[in-house]
Amino acid sequence: MTRSSLRIGAAASAACLAATLSACASVPTGGPVVQGAGGSNDVGQGGSYARLIPAGPQPGVGETGLIRGFLGDMGSFEEDYEAARLYMTDEERASWSPDGTVLVYGEMDSVGLDVRRSEDGERAEVRMRTPLAATIDPSGQYVPAGQGEIIDVTFELARVGGEWRISELPEEIMLSRRDVDRAFRPLNLYYFNRDMSTLVPDPIFLPVQPTSELPDQLSRMLATMLVSGPTDWLEPAVRSSFPGDATADVSYDSGLVTVELSSEADGADPEERLGMVAQLVWTLKQLPDVRQLTLNIGGDEVRIPASEDENLQTDSGTWSSVNPSGVTGNPRAYFMRDGQLWSLDGRQQEARSQGAPGIGDTPLEQHAVSLDEDKVAGVGVGDNEVVVAELTEGGAYTTVLSGGEYTSLSWDGYGNLWVAEDISAEKEAAEEDEDEDVEDDTERGDPPAGSSDADPEQDDAAGTRLWLLRGGTDPIEVTAPELSDRTVTRLRASRDGTRVALLTEDGENSQVLVGRVVYDDAGVLLQAFLPLATDLNDVSDLAWRGADQLAVLGQKERAAVQAHLVPLDGSTQSTSAGATTGVDMKSIAAAPGQPLLAGTEDDYVSMTNDRLMWERVTDGTNPVYPG
Repeated sequence: MTRSSLRIGAAASAACLAATLSACASVPTGGPVVQGAGGSNDVGQGGSYARLIPAGPQPGVGETGLIRGFLGDMGSFEEDYEAARLYMTDEERASWSPDGTVLVYGEMDSVGLDVRRSEDGERAEVRMRTPLAATIDPSGQYVPAGQGEIIDVTFELARVGGEWRISELPEEIMLSRRDVDRAFRPLNLYYFNRDMSTLVPDPIFLPVQPTSELPDQLSRMLATMLVSGPTDWLEPAVRSSFPGDATADVSYDSGLVTVELSSEADGADPEERLGMVAQLVWTLKQLPDVRQLTLNIGGDEVRIPASEDENLQTDSGTWSSVNPSGVTGNPRAYFMRDGQLWSLDGRQQEARSQGAPGIGDTPLEQHAVSLDEDKVAGVGVGDNEVVVAELTEGGAYTTVLSGGEYTSLSWDGYGNLWVAEDISAEKEAAEEDEDEDVEDDTERGDPPAGSSDADPEQDDAAGTRLWLLRGGTDPIEVTAPELSDRTVTRLRASRDGTRVALLTEDGENSQVLVGRVVYDDAGVLLQAFLPLATDLNDVSDLAWRGADQLAVLGQKERAAVQAHLVPLDGSTQSTSAGATTGVDMKSIAAAPGQPLLAGTEDDYVSMTNDRLMWERVTDGTNPVYPG
């Protein structure tokens, strides 16, 4: 059979990604650092890897000194944590088997150690307590910790030859943020959304070893993990072309990755095999050194629809149809002017929309345009109705929801309209009625109603109710019990339809959350929320800039309100995208490959292409991209 290999990764993209990966390296706290300058420590082209040189246990060190040294050297993964095992007794060194979970803390100065020594002075117990920053689970998912979570573990120590050594310790690995930044690489696995139309990123963190070539390590890990399936968090929301029980034997040789699938994949049809290739291509092309891909199933090489010299990037016609961005072409931006809906194309040419939205007889507080740019939905003035109209000549508004207090709306990639409804007033009225009933029962001599008499659904419904309208009509209520006591002020569905980003408020505090969308026989669920942008305060708006990145309007500490880019991997702090000059920003709009837009308090639309300089584009309010 003639080899049909797939070339992926342009030189420019390779250099860009190499710079991104090398930027993750930082100086650890545990010992000396050797900065790689080529050879096996390079990340792609021109990258580097900061290698930790472990200090090892020092003679005569006390109990706390031993544990601090152990924590510092735990950042060296070489030879199955050989450096960390030097701190253990012979028995524990041979038996210790980490379970793959990483507990992340801020820095060594935040670690508290309490010692209890036995009466004979030959044994000791050291309790470690420090705020938990995050957990990296065995699948590689980085999960930020909730407020108040701590690491609280105990080390058992024994004297060996007059020196303290660890005789018993937890199975988890404990690393500082700096060690994670130095020794892990944030990358994505790619799976399909529900209708197999778009690839969805599954962010993971992979540990790297300085003892072998990084492209070899990372390509093997990425392909193997991709075939084995998504992280537990994303799994209910996505689909994979690989059979659930399939495994992969992966090899790397001078830019060529060869993936040999197990016999479980032998029965895959041509469409499923094409899906496997698409997932592998988008996953492996993150590594600039990977140039070619060969996929073998049952001993036969899968023909990849690409020419030998094709440079497969996001603009390739073969794979752009499942582009993770969820966007095809160059979407227009939309904004309001004098109650009318206007659009703005890439050349900054304005056009008034057709139909009722362009006439402006129905004032809207908020608006959202469908991804195909065929429909617009809006919240009417007074927030008590949601209307939808087609963006065609003669298109008229139709009321699709009414009687509630609607706070935000957004379209997803399936053509569904998502709407958030604030029902705090409804909850308050229900509580007042319940109090009156209790008073009446007490006056009659009846016992007060117990908790068993209360409506079990009441708490789940309180705070925010979510609606999903298929095609912009036929509303169904979304099950989202985690929002029972939260007020949602902004809701943005991802363009692939698998996730929803929310901005919630609790008093003066705001929080950015992202939840997964699950469809089952019972309906639609939004669940398992993860916190994002935890380094920002006073967040007022958000938008999906890409499949794995949000644009968020907020401030860091006491700085001015700015636009920030927030990755969905949960770990990296947000990156500033600048701010308008002399006027406050009120809203943010973003889309893959498009300039960031902001609505300002003086009713202008501003734009930036470089995330540094913002310029006024036109007069108007509430700019949005489709979605």
